[in-house]
Amino acid sequence: MIIYRELDEIQDLKGSVVSVGNFDGVHRGHARLIEVLCQTAQKLGVPSLVVTFHPHPAAILNPDRAPPPLTWLDRKLTLLSHTGVDRVLVYPTNRQLLEMSPELFFHEILVTRLKARAIVEGADFRFGKDRAGDIRLLQSMCSQQGIDCHIVPPVLFNNEPVSSSRIRQCLLEGKLGDVTAMLGRPFRTVGKVVRGAGRGTHLGFPTANLNDVPTLLPREGIYAGIVPLHGRLYPAAISLGGNPTFEECQRKFEVYILDFTGNLYGHLLEVDFLEYLREICRYDSVDALIAQMNHDVSQVRTVFERYLAETKAESAG
Repeated sequence: MIIYRELDEIQDLKGSVVSVGNFDGVHRGHARLIEVLCQTAQKLGVPSLVVTFHPHPAAILNPDRAPPPLTWLDRKLTLLSHTGVDRVLVYPTNRQLLEMSPELFFHEILVTRLKARAIVEGADFRFGKDRAGDIRLLQSMCSQQGIDCHIVPPVLFNNEPVSSSRIRQCLLEGKLGDVTAMLGRPFRTVGKVVRGAGRGTHLGFPTANLNDVPTLLPREGIYAGIVPLHGRLYPAAISLGGNPTFEECQRKFEVYILDFTGNLYGHLLEVDFLEYLREICRYDSVDALIAQMNHDVSQVRTVFERYLAETKAESAG
């Protein structure tokens, strides 16, 4: 997959099939759209091209109300590379772009610069200044230019369209099963390992404390998860929240990696969330807390082994 970081880097296109969007999460709806994109490009004998924006336009237009992302940029590009798309343009979001009318964006970017032979979008696609352009306008302009316009129906989950906003809401509610189903894989985030109070080590559960997390995080609680590290997958017990047993209210992101020993300070650690286990509670004694943590670890192993078995069965099928 070829990645362009600027529009001016694109010099060799004689034609393309284009899809424009934020592609946050690269969920099952996105995957279906890109499948149609690639099929159309193959029929026309030109490259398939995804145009995504960085940062999200809302982060410039209204930073306080911008939706927290589901993926960081490098992760998004990795996921896009797995879809089979030929090329990706990471369009730098700036005021000039955001001031473009739908007509100007269509003619200057899609037709002149990207030489679109076909455009593939979802039914809710909006483009141009103030998101004034919709699918009807896109279809009309494509028809005038002799460009094919493919509108891909939404992928449904529980009879409702899969969307990034819906996945965000499920994360905030701790509905990890629904999140996994809509993404087509477990939700993943990343953070930098920093030094904490060291209390987990004294309790027998040394944790990696993560800061600088670039994505949305699920609701507070204890989770079963996975840490991909050094070429293998480790089961992980994840804590999001405070530590009321020790009168600590500050929200922390702590990961106890089962069966792992080593120094991770300063490293970036990726974490997959598999299942919400329970709320964070205050315990009357340290012994009661340790007993609960041992129970959590046992549950984590069960969830992890079940996930591996299900993944293996899906691969075999």
